[in-house]
This record gives sequence, C-alpha cells and structure tokens, in this order.
Amino acid sequence: MVTRAPAPRRLSPKQRRARAAAGVRRGVVSVLSMMFLILFGSLAAAMAITSRSNIITAATHQHVSRSLGAAETGLEIARARLTEAATRFVVAKGVVDSGFGQRLWRGTTNPSDGQVSVQPPTSYVNSQGTPSGLAEAVAQIHAMDNNTVVVAGISAPTIAPAPSGADPAVYDLTHWVRTPAVALNPQQAGVKSGTAFQIDYAPLASGTDIRVIVTGYDFDYTTRTTAASAGTPTYVTRRIMQDFTIVKRVNSAIVSPSKVMIGKNVLVEGDLGAAYTDVAQQYGDPVIMRSDFWGLETGLNTQLTRLFDALRDNDIDDDNRLRLGHPIEGAAVPDFSNLGYPGTSSDVTADGYLDEFDIFMMYYDQNRDGKVALSSPLSAGTPNAALSPEFVASGGLVIDDDLALLLDSANPDRNRNGIYSFTDANGNGVFDPGIDTLADTEEVDPSGVPAHLQTYIITAGGTSYVYRDQVLGFRDGVLDRRDSYAKVRGRIIIRVSDSTWTAAQGTWMNRVRGSIQAPTGSSSLQLNTPTSQLPDLDMHSFDTTETALQNAANGQTFAQQVATSLGVSVAQLATWTPANNPPEPAAPKYFPLAPDADNDGLPDNWETAHFEKMPFSSPNYYDFYYRPVYENMVFKNVQIPEGNNGLFRSCTFVGVTFIRSRTGNTHPNWGLYGKMMLDNTNRPKPFPSRFVYTGSFPPDFPGVTPPVMMATTPLDKADIPADEAPITQGYDTLPDPLVIDGARVVDTKRFSNNIRFHDCLFVGSTVTENPITYTQTRNKVQFTGGTRFTTKHPTEPDNPNLNPSPEHLPEIAKSSMMLPNYSVDIGSYNSPPSQNVKLKGAIVAGVLDIRGNADLEGSLLLTFKPVLGEAPLLDVMGVPAGNPAMFNSTIGYFGPEDGDDEALDPDTLPVVNGVRIVGWDTDGDGIADLGPGASPPAGAVAVPFHGFGRITLRFDPTMKLPDGILLPLQIDSRRETYKEASQ
Repeated sequence: MVTRAPAPRRLSPKQRRARAAAGVRRGVVSVLSMMFLILFGSLAAAMAITSRSNIITAATHQHVSRSLGAAETGLEIARARLTEAATRFVVAKGVVDSGFGQRLWRGTTNPSDGQVSVQPPTSYVNSQGTPSGLAEAVAQIHAMDNNTVVVAGISAPTIAPAPSGADPAVYDLTHWVRTPAVALNPQQAGVKSGTAFQIDYAPLASGTDIRVIVTGYDFDYTTRTTAASAGTPTYVTRRIMQDFTIVKRVNSAIVSPSKVMIGKNVLVEGDLGAAYTDVAQQYGDPVIMRSDFWGLETGLNTQLTRLFDALRDNDIDDDNRLRLGHPIEGAAVPDFSNLGYPGTSSDVTADGYLDEFDIFMMYYDQNRDGKVALSSPLSAGTPNAALSPEFVASGGLVIDDDLALLLDSANPDRNRNGIYSFTDANGNGVFDPGIDTLADTEEVDPSGVPAHLQTYIITAGGTSYVYRDQVLGFRDGVLDRRDSYAKVRGRIIIRVSDSTWTAAQGTWMNRVRGSIQAPTGSSSLQLNTPTSQLPDLDMHSFDTTETALQNAANGQTFAQQVATSLGVSVAQLATWTPANNPPEPAAPKYFPLAPDADNDGLPDNWETAHFEKMPFSSPNYYDFYYRPVYENMVFKNVQIPEGNNGLFRSCTFVGVTFIRSRTGNTHPNWGLYGKMMLDNTNRPKPFPSRFVYTGSFPPDFPGVTPPVMMATTPLDKADIPADEAPITQGYDTLPDPLVIDGARVVDTKRFSNNIRFHDCLFVGSTVTENPITYTQTRNKVQFTGGTRFTTKHPTEPDNPNLNPSPEHLPEIAKSSMMLPNYSVDIGSYNSPPSQNVKLKGAIVAGVLDIRGNADLEGSLLLTFKPVLGEAPLLDVMGVPAGNPAMFNSTIGYFGPEDGDDEALDPDTLPVVNGVRIVGWDTDGDGIADLGPGASPPAGAVAVPFHGFGRITLRFDPTMKLPDGILLPLQIDSRRETYKEASQ
C-alpha cells in the first residue's frame, strides 16, 4: 500500500503575519546582543587601556617623587656642606662684598682683604691640604663621600668652568664645583639602582651668592634609548635649585668667654651666649640673671616665691614660665585666689603662660582692670594720665620708676613697620610727653575705635588719629598685656653641659630668673653648645693690624687739639698751670700733670694734682691714678697718646677717638708696676717694691696689713741685690725685670692708658689698640656721669666741625665702641639719672660692665677669656692665683654677694633721712669720697643711691661688622629663590 505524504497545512493570513513578526524579533535580539557585546568589549578594552595608563602614570609619578625626594635630600646636604666649608674660613674683614666674596670662593684673596685663616675641618680628618678658597673646601668635603656613582662622566668632585650657554649676567663663568652622584641605596658593582643626587655649586655674578643646583635620579626606571642618547638609558630625574649667600655675622646679642651677669631692670632682645666653662670656681655660674620684680616689696616676694618653687620642679622647657594646659607645667600653676585670680585666670596677660610679670600685674592691679597705672610723673601727658597710680607702695611712695619706664617703653616699634615711635628732642633716651613727638600716626574714625582705646584718639584740625605704637601699649602710662614682657626675648646659649654645671654649682634655676621667650621652634636654654654655634672669642679673635676705625683718627695731634681749645700754642702747654685757666665755668680748662723729674714715681705736682680710686668710686678699689684733667674741650679724630691716663670732663669727641697703648704688655707684673696706696697724708704714693718685714711697716703707709704688702713684693729679680741673689729663697721663680726701649720699667702706667670720660659727648666711635694681655688695672676706659654716644650732634647737626667726616660715617656706623682686651665701665657704681648712653653696632671690649641708663643696639663681643694660671690670674711669683669667675661682664647692678667685689650691696645700704645712701661727699662734686659706713666729717653731704637704672640690649641681625673682628664666615639660605628647573 502506498502511503502518501500529507498535504502541507495551509496557514491563515493571520498565522502568516504572526510567523513573519516572530522572525523579525529574532533578528533584533541578535543585533542587540552583538551591540552589547561590542559595547562591553570596548569598555573592557578601554578600562584595560586606562588601567594600564593609570598604572604607568602612578609608577612614573612614584619614580618622579623618588627623584624629587633625592634632590631635596641633596639640597639639605649641600646646605650643610656649604656651611661647614664657610665656617673653616675666619676673616678679619667686616663685610663680605662682591669682590671679597668672589675671591673667597676662588681662593684668590690678597693682603688688602686682611687676615684670612683656614681652620681644620670638623667632620672628617683632612688629608687633602689646606684649601685656598671655599670652592676647594666644598670639593674636599665631597671627596669624602661614599657610595658614589658615575653620572655624566663625573667620578670625583671637580672645579671647572661653567657649562656652555651659562648667562654671564647671572653666573660667574669659572670655579663651578661639580660632584659625583651619591646613591641613597646600596649599589652592586656595575649596576645603578635606587635613587641618588648630584650637586652643582654655581657661583653667581654677584660675587656673594652661590646657586646650588641639585639633580635627583631614580635609577630603577628608564625611558627607551634613542639615537640621541647613544644607547645610554635615560633615568627619571628632577632638578631643583636655591641660592645661598656668604656672610659674616654674629648671631647673638652677647657673646662672651667670661661669666655673664644680667641684672635687675635689664631687658635683652636676642640670644645670650656665654662660653665660660670654669664652673668649679666659687661664683662659677656661666650666667647669672636677676628678676626684675624681686625686691620691690616683701609681699610681692612672697608671691614670686610660690612661682619659683613651682618652676624648680615643673618647668620642663627651662623658659622660667608655666604653660597653662600643659599636663605637667599647667598642673603646677599656683592658685592666686588670695590676689583675686583663682585658677587659670592668673594668666592676666592672656599669653598662655604664667610668669613673673603676671604676678606683678596681679599684685599691683588694684581695680582688676587688667592694667597697672604708673606714677603721676610717668603717666602725665599719656592717654592714662587720669588713672590713680597703682605701682606705688603703701603711703603712695613711688617704688621703681626706672623699671616702670623700662617696661612701658620696651619695643618702641611695636607694630614692626620700621617707624621708630618718637623723636627724642632732648636726647635723654625716653619719651617725654610735651617735649618729644610720637611718630607713626594713623587717621581713624572715632566711632569705630573700641571704648577702651577712646583715650588714645587725638583730634587736631578736625582730623582724628592715633599713634599706632601707643595703641599697642608703648609709653601709654600703664603696664598691661600689650607691653609683652620678656626678660630675654631670645635664647640663652651656654658652652658647658647641664650635668657639668649642676655638679659644680647645684641647681642653677634660682640663679637664672626672668622669662625667656625663644623663637618658635627653638629651645629657651641650649647647653653643651659647640663652637660652630657659639664662637670661642678671646683676644686672638681680634686682628692686631690697623683697622679702618683706627685709620680714621687722622686729625691733628692730641697736644695741638688741646692747645687749640685753650687758644694757645703747643709750646705754651709745657708751662701751663691751673692759674692760667679762664674763670668762666663753660670755658676750656686744663689741669696738667707734671712729669716725674726726680724719678720718685710721682708727678712733681703730686701734692695738688687730681687723683682718684681705681675703679672710680668703687668701695673696693685696687689702685690710684693721678690724672691730667681736660674740661669743655672739643677733639676731632684724635689719638690720645699712651700713658695719658686723663680725666675728660664735659668734652666733645667728634669722629673717631683712638686711645693708644703698648700692645706688648706680656710681663706677668705689668698690672703691678706703678701700683699706689694712700700714705699718711691721704695721698697716693708708689707701693714699695721691696722691703724687709720687721713687724711694722714704713711710716708712710700706716695701717697696712702684712698680707697686702707681702702679696706684691718683691716684683722681679732686679729688686734683689746681686750679692743677695744666691741666698734669696725663690729667687729663680721671680720674673726678669721689665725692659722697654733699653731701660728698666717700674711703672707701666706710662705705657698703658686708663682713662675716664665724665659727662662727655661722643659724636662717633672710640677705638683702642689690642693689648696682648688683659690688664684691667692699666688698660681701662670708664664712661661716667651723663656721657652720651650719637652719630649726629644733638644741637648742631649741620656743623662740620662737630660732626664726623662723611667718609668716616660707614665705619662709625659699624661700631660705637671697639676696645678689644680693655676693661670697660659704662656708668659708675651709683650712676646718676642724667646718664644716657646709646651704642650701636658691634661693641667690642675685653670685659664690659654697664650700670645706670643705657641702650645698646647691635651686639656685645667680649674678648677676655679668664684662665687660672694665665695673666692676670697669677701672683708675683708666677703662681696661679685668683678666681676666673670674678672677671665677669655685668649688665646692670650687682653686689658683692654675686661676685662683684667692686660694688656695694643695695640691700645693705644705710638709710639717712629716709633715703638709702652710698657714702659721703666731702668735696662737693656729688661723688662719694667716704663709704656709707664711715663717720662723716663736718660739712660732708650724703650721696643718695640713684637706683638700678634701666638698660636695653637689642640684637641687630642686619648690622655690618667693622674690620678687625676675627669670626668665621656663615651661609644664609635665600628660601625665596627655591624653584624646580629643567636646566
């Protein structure tokens, strides 16, 4: 049977349309699927490409950062290497100018540059010889580098010309220093890895600046080699540069190799450097600093003691302040509820600290308004004149107007805009309302001035204005938080270590008082300081050759200027007597000292000549001087001859005053030859050089005790007759006689200079020789009374005869006083209120004592380094004697209990008619001739204690040094010149 296939099913039109529609939908799905596949594939590819790019970018950035970090490391290394190289060069020239700087770098200095010495390196043992210049010194340091790699063919430090294309307007084209690269990771032989830096030192056309160009490398990442690179891989690099300046500068307000003592009513702005190290001696503290507030009143002392007790155990950072909120210092803040200030409210100055000034404020602020009103004399003419005085003791007695004036006048330019606060019309150094004029004004709208400052508004001609510095508290008649008190606004830098000092003297905190406000990021007290930060000055730190200041003393001879003042010839001076002096009080006068014609060690007019104790007015003097006296004379660019030893009263010194003396004063008895003591007529006579003690002393010297006599006799071998020499015990230990110009010398006063200037005006500078040995009894300068220093005559500023020559002004501006290895006293032991000493620039002395009123802007550089066993710390037999700590520099008043035996103790002075006195004036000159404990003769007048005065010492970092001070060079970073560079 045949089976037939079934006939195909016929679809209806509807079915055909549905089937056709279904077929279309299946195509769309395929298309969409393909589209999504392409999209996701593209996205995946893009993400892969982007991720790879990001990974490459991140890796590249990492290597760039590594190379930049290496360059930054190199820049710090370069700064350190430049600094180390510079400090090796000790120079006498004061200013590094373009030519000198260039010669220093190249090593081509010449005799006109003065003394240039090169010290051994400190960080390595030098086997490369002494470098001729800074460039070679830098290369020598880099020659000691380890782990170096060769880049650009540099395998050792080289000094070479500048690369081609260097701009001669910017760069010096010679003496570039190029160093090999220093790797910062261990290296395998022949394979560079990790990071490295390479330094170029490029001297600039200025002559004083060095541009450091540092290239940082990352050897772990290279770019593709090209034909231009000749197959050498190109590493990832970054290059930075910064300029550095060669300078000569001191960094402290005081640099002293002897003990430094900062007294009451003394403020210091700048670092205080004390290099004294013999702390085992009695009074052997390197620094003594007295509180400005201790001793004002017993009640205040009680409150201060509470602070001192807390500081002793809790002052972590040695700044003599307690930080509120600190876990240790803050927890130790005493509660002053008894003064009305409980808890943290005792920080009345709102500076975050509790110090002595806060306690002073709490104690005297009677109405709790946050300020202490000063006495009526000080507030008169100020915005706060109407306030009732608060800084007074019970009964309304003024306590210490010198202190009040010091604090109210501190920081004259309080807004630091460079405008000094007032013009000192009367030249007394302080602002006197109604006499002087305040500066730095600002026009204001009275309605916008806060209520508490309304009294500071001044209206004139319809315009209202204020004095900007007075609004900030300057000389406004009150003491408050705006006066921003600090005893030392800087650091105290000390050579010895904490343990050495403490082991010798015990805890030193009770001997270093007053708040210390160091710059941000610096410690208040730095001990164990190296010489690189604190120069070890001594007399050798001063060039013995002539300086520009000495050369400026080129006026007429001293005798000619004296004769000109008197209106006579030089020849007439030989026969001048006091009777020849004119009667007018202000006329020039001359009281001569006759020569010693009979060789008895006395001027022939010794019975009438003027004499005085040495030191002047000291209760514990150690010699006497007969002096010629010069009054009311004018000297210009004068040289005072050696052996003058004069007293100058009310004289004017214009330009440079050069005090001459013999520099070769090395004989161990130089300070004893010519020593005098009072005889039975109460006048000085030479101390006998040899005598035999038989139980009594020569009749000319009654009352002298044996230790005084025996301590100074005999002086040398010539005092022993030849026939006695073999049997004289200790003869061989006596020094040989002093011989000068072929003759034996028994009086060294003729070859030294011990001078006193009283009530004098210096319009310029003073300078001396640089004696080899410090002999404080022979080479000494004393400025007493109302002595003043200025650079322009206060009343005749346009008179060429009374003002320095224009060509001398640049040197005068560098130093008001350059007296190396001399003993210098500014002010006496009872300085009068009229004293007003203003000094600027580098103040150089062997040892310096300042008392009374003084304002110093610059830096004190002291040269005498006391060493037991070296002159003058020897006895006549050459045996070490004395105490090095007694040769101290005192800024402010100190008494014997502090180691200053030449002064009186103010706390023990007797009271006469309600006033403390320093002694009795018997001749009407206002100076104490008898001590305070003496029985005064008829007619004697009590001399009152004039108080502690006020002293400010402000460091000037911009000051230029005079030639002659031997100090190491320094390097200043010019941070504003930092930049990244491509070449």
